[in-house]
Amino acid sequence: MATIALPLRARQVAISGTTIPLALGLLGVALTWFGAAWDVSWHRLVGRDTFWSAPHLFLYGGISLWGLAALVATITAMRGRPVRGRELRVGPLRAELGLALVGIASAIVIASAPFDDGWHRAFGRDIDIWSPPHLAGVAGSALAFVGWSVAFAPGVFAIPEGLRRLGRALMLANICAVFVFGMNFYYIMSVTREGFFYPLAVAITIPAALAFGAALLGGRFGATVTAVTYTGAAFVTYAILAGGGWLAPAFPPLFVVGAVAIDLLRSRGGRLAHPLVLGAAFMVAFVIAEFVRMALFPATPPSGTGSGVDPRGTALYYQYYGQAVARPWLSLWPVAAAILSAPLAAASWLAGCRVARVLADDLHSEAVAHS
Repeated sequence: MATIALPLRARQVAISGTTIPLALGLLGVALTWFGAAWDVSWHRLVGRDTFWSAPHLFLYGGISLWGLAALVATITAMRGRPVRGRELRVGPLRAELGLALVGIASAIVIASAPFDDGWHRAFGRDIDIWSPPHLAGVAGSALAFVGWSVAFAPGVFAIPEGLRRLGRALMLANICAVFVFGMNFYYIMSVTREGFFYPLAVAITIPAALAFGAALLGGRFGATVTAVTYTGAAFVTYAILAGGGWLAPAFPPLFVVGAVAIDLLRSRGGRLAHPLVLGAAFMVAFVIAEFVRMALFPATPPSGTGSGVDPRGTALYYQYYGQAVARPWLSLWPVAAAILSAPLAAASWLAGCRVARVLADDLHSEAVAHS
């Protein structure tokens, strides 16, 4: 009986060591996704609040679940659970590479909370996403979703292949979401999306996430699937906020059009798949799509005192709006943006490809899954 019970117990430990982190992670992702969007709307309608506001509880509660998921995976691996996929070991600590990255990222984001509180005490409450504590939180969140994307390699979680690919697509979409969230007023409102720096911000960030998606999802349209998944999830979040009477962020950036352009060129191969060509195609498609949207659905100009309840926030909002007036889409500014941002998009794409090449665990995981 003992010779049978031990392997059975080992299998149970192996299953629980990845199933529990998966359940915790999915719940945490849902909480953080909605909490981040709700937090911005809360600031616009209610104003800056304490750390214990409802959106913050959603956000940091979800992040805590990420850390707990990584902790469970680490403890069970240290107790003898076979690590499914590539391992990250630091001294006695060991776990799957993706889940270990999630744990590190969770620590970064949680550590940014007291940093943020100290920043507020020294300089007052923020009116901008681009404060150092917030940027640390954004960077940590992006790393967490990179970790989750890696964790959804074949064989790590005991789930059907279709669900595994859907889970990976959702995690990759969240990388896009974090980058868009970090774009400050370009994320919050359409009326502030001017024709030059807004495309540059997209060029620097989004192609890296699409490259990561193309590498980890595989196939001809990995970048497109990543962009479409992000756009669909954003619409669901916006509908929930709007249905609850909250101000939803602006319509998602139309980089899905650029993702389609990238995948079509990649499928042709050869010189058409050169990073500079892909970067140029992405930016031209994105700028054209945004231009058409702005022409067909122009944003409503502000009136009165603006939408912010904090006077400083209102002033910053009008500063962004003034930049949108100075650099309109019906001008040469978008043309300049498409030209200048092409090499930036190419560099971003290359960075995403190289990170994916270092972290991708699929081949090893497939070997483990079939062993």
